[in-house]
Amino acid sequence: MIPAVGEGAIRIASVCMVLCMVPHAAVFAGDPPVRARSSDFYSVANIAVDAVAETATAAREIALASGQREALNRLIRRLASRAYHPRIPRLEDAAVATLVRGIEIEGEKTSPNRYLADLTVSFKRDRVRDLLRESGIPFGETPSKPLLVLPVYEAAGARNLWDDPNPWRAAWRARAERDSAVPFVVPVGDLADVATIGARQALVGDETALAAVARRYGVADVLVAHAVLRHDLAAGVPRLSVTLHRHGSESGSVSAGSFGGASRTTVDALLKRAADEAASRIEDDWKRLMLLRFEDEGVLGVSVPLSGLADWTEVRSRLSLAPEIGGVEILEMNREAARVVLRHFGSTRQLAVALAQRDLDLVEEEGYWFVRSRGKRDVTTGESRAADK
Repeated sequence: MIPAVGEGAIRIASVCMVLCMVPHAAVFAGDPPVRARSSDFYSVANIAVDAVAETATAAREIALASGQREALNRLIRRLASRAYHPRIPRLEDAAVATLVRGIEIEGEKTSPNRYLADLTVSFKRDRVRDLLRESGIPFGETPSKPLLVLPVYEAAGARNLWDDPNPWRAAWRARAERDSAVPFVVPVGDLADVATIGARQALVGDETALAAVARRYGVADVLVAHAVLRHDLAAGVPRLSVTLHRHGSESGSVSAGSFGGASRTTVDALLKRAADEAASRIEDDWKRLMLLRFEDEGVLGVSVPLSGLADWTEVRSRLSLAPEIGGVEILEMNREAARVVLRHFGSTRQLAVALAQRDLDLVEEEGYWFVRSRGKRDVTTGESRAADK
């Protein structure tokens, strides 16, 4: 039997270290820290701290405590939709510290009474889960695959995707730098991009051009964000109409919104607010879809077509990364397939979406469920299906 997905799925040796005041030091609290990456949803990077106190040591303690609080706040905002952000609990520093798995410090600088650094804070998943459930905050742990954004800006009758300046593209680029459950990618706008797709092709949904730019950036989905700027001469304020067209796994998904400025609102500020709101809505939709429903537990028997042991090792590794899976039990395995039982939270559709983020396809064929690693769809499943019957 494969261990249930969780803290026990991968055992990491605990390391204790004496804190020392040296550049680029790492501070450990239990398990070794790791750099924030897409596979570690409970790490928060790029926490800049700057504290002043009577001594450098006191400033350091203040900075690390404030950094941990900020990291926890960012983590919960990443896990939960905006509607639940007001419920984020305010914990004492000591309580926050009990949730921390480790801290990595970079760019450390000190003076007699000041401390500056950049932190990556890793949290204990089970402890944070308990905190959120006790606080009544629904949450999800599966990040979306990256979403490529093509920001088409229309003003005074002219449509612009690649030419500079494009303040709409700049607004999305700034939004893409923020921590998000849906990573947004904005193209660099080089000659290859210009040759691949233009503003008109993006707006009419040219499938060939959209597929080409998606391949270039290694994504499955493309979002065409069309912003039309108009000036309300009577009110003397800018107004923005935004339409979002999604192409790829959710082709045909369209949403729209309008934004108005105040008398002193600049166009750049209006565009930034619109990009933030559009991105936040997409992120909230994703979080609602991927909520962990611990009370809704199910079991699903599946076959995993194999061409060798390496295939199973890879599939098992990907399954272990899905928080929607509470456990995996092997019923039977041979050279061609593995028959397993998945214990999962939430619906089968939610499980399929979660596995798709890890390049696993969960499909039903003639009453039988299969999990296939993408790129392995040509593996024969006839004999394993016959054996099931």
